[in-house]
Amino acid sequence: MQKYKTIPPLADHSRPDLNTRKILIIDHDPRVLSTLVGFLNDEPYDVLTAENAKEGLEILRRKKIHLVIAEMYMAGLDGVAFLECLAAENIQTNILIMGSVLFMEETNEIIAAGAVGVLDKPIVEDKFLAKVKNHILQNEVEYSGSRIREASHPLPRSFQQPLNTGQEKVSAEALESFLEKRYRDPDLNFEDLARHFQITPPHGHVLFKKFFNKTFSEKLREIRIAQAEHFLTGSSLSIYEIARLCGFNSSSSFCHAFKRIHGISATQYRKKVW
Repeated sequence: MQKYKTIPPLADHSRPDLNTRKILIIDHDPRVLSTLVGFLNDEPYDVLTAENAKEGLEILRRKKIHLVIAEMYMAGLDGVAFLECLAAENIQTNILIMGSVLFMEETNEIIAAGAVGVLDKPIVEDKFLAKVKNHILQNEVEYSGSRIREASHPLPRSFQQPLNTGQEKVSAEALESFLEKRYRDPDLNFEDLARHFQITPPHGHVLFKKFFNKTFSEKLREIRIAQAEHFLTGSSLSIYEIARLCGFNSSSSFCHAFKRIHGISATQYRKKVW
């Protein structure tokens, strides 16, 4: 079994050369930090690490960082919210967001919010180094921050999708796809869907009954709970974090909805599957 060296939070592997490009890696798993630092050992970079978004932001406020490599789901913030924080504080750097294929369905939203690219976990060394060399900031002109600032106002938390022009057929697949793209928005309501498909609310309610034999709220809750199941079985995220990522306004509302569908609590479900 491969042994991993534990990397302490806020580690700073600095060299005296002030012209060396600086890379910040943010991940809660010491094994991932150790692996990625090892990939960069023979490269001409100073590598800093942080275990969560808060520590990463503290580093970015103090130091000029040329590339940030951050996991998608950090304690307290997801990748898009992290990008928004950088834009709000006018922190200039390039960002790569990494996550497993299961959790990277939001790639378009991540790029739209200002990231220069995404990395799939588990990280492959050759692909990782190629991404780093391609995206590490060489000068101020290459900075993508203006793109972050422009994108962060209209898009971020609700992940707004373009209004349907009326060309898209209102089918069961189209309605379900809309909900799967927007389920994380806690403010998503039936009027958003009706406006997107340019249909009247009464007609929309009829379609949901016809296609799914469910109301809009029931179908949305079903999709949110299905996504929550992935997080419960495939991550160590807390119940609070999962509730937030799945569009619930609170942990209690998530737990109530989950138990209503599964008959057991989310914590019991996780223990049962694990």
